[in-house]
Amino acid sequence: MPSTAVLRLTKEDVLGAARVFRWERQLPKWTVIVENRELPARPLVLRAAGVAPNDTTNSHQAVAKLKALGFDTRYEGTSV
Repeated sequence: MPSTAVLRLTKEDVLGAARVFRWERQLPKWTVIVENRELPARPLVLRAAGVAPNDTTNSHQAVAKLKALGFDTRYEGTSV
């Protein structure tokens, strides 16, 4: 189950986090498109929620939250 902070996320929270989010590593399998940028889905959700990287929210839960907020999610580069 996603953490409470993740469940409460709003689209504005994600947009705000994405504006300052920097990712220097290879993109993981699950990504999200935010303002024409492809970003890692779970790390972005965790940052937007203000929780630690070892939070129990998994990638599938992060992607489900992003989809519910209206974002375009991808698995290995393909829209899902």
